[in-house]
Amino acid sequence: MFVQVSRRSVLAAAGAAVIVPAAAGCLPARWDGRADEGYTGPVAAALGAEGHTVVVGDPAAPLTVRVYEDPSCPGCAEFQTEGSGPRLRRMAAEGDVQVHYVLGSFLGNGSKRAVNALRASLDRGKFAELHEVLHRGQAAAKRRGGFTGNTLLALSSSVDGLRDAAFDEAVLTGRHRDFVEAADRAVSTSWIKATPALEVDGRPVGKGDQDVLDDPDALARYLRRARQRSARG
Repeated sequence: MFVQVSRRSVLAAAGAAVIVPAAAGCLPARWDGRADEGYTGPVAAALGAEGHTVVVGDPAAPLTVRVYEDPSCPGCAEFQTEGSGPRLRRMAAEGDVQVHYVLGSFLGNGSKRAVNALRASLDRGKFAELHEVLHRGQAAAKRRGGFTGNTLLALSSSVDGLRDAAFDEAVLTGRHRDFVEAADRAVSTSWIKATPALEVDGRPVGKGDQDVLDDPDALARYLRRARQRSARG
């Protein structure tokens, strides 16, 4: 489902969410595009230095990948569950990349509530787990009226050790609205025209390389080339 977003309207059409902005060296085997065996699951996440991103992975990783997404965007859910998202998470777990998530909420209040819940999960050390759960549960949530507070709590119950009184209160009261607004502003004032969108070491992934979103091997090849450029200086 393509969704064009302006300051005044949201127009539904048909794969990603489209935004009209308001303004050399040897490489390890895992860069060769092989299958995703050996992925060990989520790695630690932290609030980014900018205050509006969530950072996953080793700061010493050779590449930084910035992912722009909205929790309600069908294309983002497809990327994270059936596309290249699992490969990217594995690379973060293995120290090959550090991932910076920029979480927009231009698709409405459900997205804002979901981003708030994701920020609350960061305080519990469960961001990566809830992030995956929300994408996998996105379609079912939409059939039940979207990401309401109660739906978010129900989805959060599937993440072991996430829910407690403080987390539930944060979800239901919108405790992290400042983060939500700052993150959405970062998306709307960025270069991107659609979500999901990727940026590698500050370089946008262009239209000619959009297969990196759907094809894990294409992503691995793209990142291998980026690593080679970085190694050459």
